[in-house]
Amino acid sequence: MCRFGGLLINLVYRDLTVRYKRSVIGFMWTLLNPVIMTAVYTMVFSTIFRFPTQDFIVYFLSAYLIWHFFAQCTVEACKCILNAGALVKKIYIPKIVLVLSVVISGIINFGFALIPLIFVVLIFGGGFSISILFLIAPVIFVVVFTVGVSLILASLTVFFLDVGEFYNALLMPWMFLTPIIYPMDIIPKEYLFLIKLNPMYYLVECFRTPIYQGTIPNISVIAISALVAIASLVIGYIVFTRAEDDFVYYV
Repeated sequence: MCRFGGLLINLVYRDLTVRYKRSVIGFMWTLLNPVIMTAVYTMVFSTIFRFPTQDFIVYFLSAYLIWHFFAQCTVEACKCILNAGALVKKIYIPKIVLVLSVVISGIINFGFALIPLIFVVLIFGGGFSISILFLIAPVIFVVVFTVGVSLILASLTVFFLDVGEFYNALLMPWMFLTPIIYPMDIIPKEYLFLIKLNPMYYLVECFRTPIYQGTIPNISVIAISALVAIASLVIGYIVFTRAEDDFVYYV
């Protein structure tokens, strides 16, 4: 695997450059996307619908960045094997490299997207506390979870093209089932279990809490975040490795 490090670097470079190849402002879209979305959601949900959320802009953006990273990576992972069909047929490469390149590109974009969050917290949230040092843990959890889901989606889409389309349709309701926009206290008690069955709920809370509340997340949130991340990676790796030998017949 190590000898394919150069290929991985080239794939990441290709993903980043191709995405903004004909764009005038290039990587600036990585910063502008969360800013635009935050402005729209803040106007709608804190002004029009008036959700009872203090510092809504910080509350939303600290969760949206995690969601956007996950959604963007997994959507692009769906067809990463199919899009590299010519390469897969010509030479042997560990197919997992193709999925990893998508996630690493997403991590780089996520790093740039944190810049608006820093300014938002400093201006509207009153700054950071020492708990910010904990953020490395939820970032690792989200990356591991994303890799696992990406491996599953990349594998299934090779054999069933409809998986990618179905997943794209699923993302919007999944986002609204994750407390990114609304506070948990508006959810009726009888429906709370639906929210807590959602793995992204724990990952989002684990990342947002040190930023928005200035504290370490509840130990149960941390534990479940770690468990869903590891479970996702294990299941994804098993599914991917069992299917990858047959990819060449379908790409």
